[in-house]
Amino acid sequence: MDGDIREYAKLGLVHHLLYPECSDNPEIHVQTLLKFIKRADIETLDCCLPYGETYRQQLIPAIRECGKTVCFAIHLYPLRKLPLAAVSPAERAQTWLLIDDMITQATAIGAEGFIFGAGTPSFYDAVAEDFAAFDQFCNELCVKLKPHNITAMLEPFDMDVDKKFLYGPIEDCVKLAERIGKNHDNFGFELDVAHLPLMREEFAPAIKRSSPYLKRIHLGNCVLKDKNHQRWGDTHPPIGFAGGEIDVPELIVILRSLLECGFLKKTNRGNLLIEMTSFPGKSVDFTVNDNLARLEQAWSKI
Repeated sequence: MDGDIREYAKLGLVHHLLYPECSDNPEIHVQTLLKFIKRADIETLDCCLPYGETYRQQLIPAIRECGKTVCFAIHLYPLRKLPLAAVSPAERAQTWLLIDDMITQATAIGAEGFIFGAGTPSFYDAVAEDFAAFDQFCNELCVKLKPHNITAMLEPFDMDVDKKFLYGPIEDCVKLAERIGKNHDNFGFELDVAHLPLMREEFAPAIKRSSPYLKRIHLGNCVLKDKNHQRWGDTHPPIGFAGGEIDVPELIVILRSLLECGFLKKTNRGNLLIEMTSFPGKSVDFTVNDNLARLEQAWSKI
């Protein structure tokens, strides 16, 4: 492809998985995120804030002033324990206590997107009441985000492999977006291509079908074929990880599909982020440089 990929995309990274210790250590969360937002090799990023007002206040002004496009991701929400598609009034109230707090955080850092997965129950275990409850959640979320000019971005996950979430199949995600879109213009997808093999979806058709609702793309990897592998499932090894599903050949298909659907274009550059953990025994910078190089290699072959 002629021209630098950065002419067609805003390249970015996801903080949380590159620094997994921050899940349990708010001090590391603050230290690494303050350094992360200063990276000169990215224009956009996804992040969340640690619990604890003291920690948050160290981060909020720095993130707002970092000069990069930011999305808030609900990494610290217990999606496997407390469903967003809560049916009981008590669970719904508990859900919104956490989500309202996260909306406050997203607003404080100047986020343009609010990234969330559907959570439990799994697509195959759910009943009509669960899907209706999730529709209700999405509608209410859009209402609460709208005054802050924040877009609700659903991230599709696998239904029966690892995370086993409610959404879900691309076709069903699109139908959900069509329903929510009848009343709200701030709903779309953050599509993580690393989840597509786990969802038994092919890259090109999934991107084409979801293209009207694509707001953000995550590039990454997964291990699927060897169930005994220690990184099996949705653990986000880096692109090119041995035993993984995604390397340069797959990136070529993905990037070409994003070009064809208009997500990558000079007049309105799409947000393209790599979400990964580091290579075993390698540093964050080594891993980032490696994966950016693979991205450039794939781009050059389109």
